[in-house]
Amino acid sequence: MQKFIKFIEEKLLPITSKLSNQRHLGAVRDGLIATIPITVVGSIFLLIPFIPLPFVENFFFVNNPHLVDRFLLPFNMSLNLLAIFACFGIGSRLAKSYDLDGVSGGISALFAFFLTMNVTGFEDGSFLSMALLGGEGVFTAILTAILAIEVMRFCRAKKFEVRLPDSVPSNIGSSFSALIPTTITVLIIWILVHFVGFDIGGIISTVVTPLLGASANSIWSMLMFVILTCIMWIFGMHPAVLMSIMLPIWTVNAEANMLAAVSGYAIPNIGVQPFIFTFLWIGGGGGTLALNLFMCLSKSKFLKQLGRVSIGPSFFNINEPILFGLPIVLNPTLAIPFFIAPIIVTIITYFAFITGFVPGIAHPFAAVWTMPSIFAGAIATASIRGAILVFINFVVYGLIYYPFFKVYEKKFVEQETETVVAE
Repeated sequence: MQKFIKFIEEKLLPITSKLSNQRHLGAVRDGLIATIPITVVGSIFLLIPFIPLPFVENFFFVNNPHLVDRFLLPFNMSLNLLAIFACFGIGSRLAKSYDLDGVSGGISALFAFFLTMNVTGFEDGSFLSMALLGGEGVFTAILTAILAIEVMRFCRAKKFEVRLPDSVPSNIGSSFSALIPTTITVLIIWILVHFVGFDIGGIISTVVTPLLGASANSIWSMLMFVILTCIMWIFGMHPAVLMSIMLPIWTVNAEANMLAAVSGYAIPNIGVQPFIFTFLWIGGGGGTLALNLFMCLSKSKFLKQLGRVSIGPSFFNINEPILFGLPIVLNPTLAIPFFIAPIIVTIITYFAFITGFVPGIAHPFAAVWTMPSIFAGAIATASIRGAILVFINFVVYGLIYYPFFKVYEKKFVEQETETVVAE
């Protein structure tokens, strides 16, 4: 293990360090880290009414259904609006890195982001869909924020901006300086989106749909889903589009499995939702529960604190605080195990089912995605071997994440030590 860590430090770390220090990736990282408070709070409020325990379900959904909407309100205003907060944070950070006004940069980035959407008119007024305001819209937010600030930087370099006398207060001067670059950014997006018809979500759907046309029971289809999901998360895109493609197939397979179980026949389908969300996404997308536990025991104060506030939601497979707070999104060091580990675990899980080590998933709908995987594995398969497979996968995740985490942790420990010495 020490030799492997040394290999990462000597061979891979120089490459990932250069990428991490890249201005735009740094701005994306800092902007996403700034969303930690809202992702943690939103995750907790989402978790409370959906804790998979009978007395909790009875309290909320049977006796007090009106409370569910109230608990979901902080979630809807945080994680479901994550792209808005991220866009402002990224724009502000990137602008400051160029010695531009951070507030003007953040507002210009937000303006550009909102312009990529369409407003729907009704008799009661006009409405903006929340579909692309959450995690699914983060990638669009990143692109528009970078575009807006790069236009501001270009205009500043070419002195193509409104300049007021030095006697004018700086806050007013900064606002007028952003006038021309904001106009240029708006024209670019307005033409591309609303005249040319450039649609990021539509392009992803067009590319991804044919790739997932293979049988859901094939290991290649499962690997394809896992690989595309990991790639999308790494680049800050919510993989909801993949779910919309696969969910109908998983539902049909799940019904067939339940009918077979009732009739006493062999379980026919492996390709159902719990295969991914119970046995692979242990702790959330990318199987980050093991990583979260390492964070809780970290020598870095930041990683330890983030790990401890994230461990509750992560246990119930909600890991946005880690994805966007650590972050894993656009993080060259942690993107490697985040991509590799799920592929290996997919292969292990697939062969565990086809060899009969674990019985078929006879109760796919009983394993809801918020149920801790160790319990969901046993319930979905009606066998303790389902829980054993989850534990094995968890250990595999830990072995793969550990050396990369130690390298990442070392950087934080060094930075924190330098800060203490400087003080």
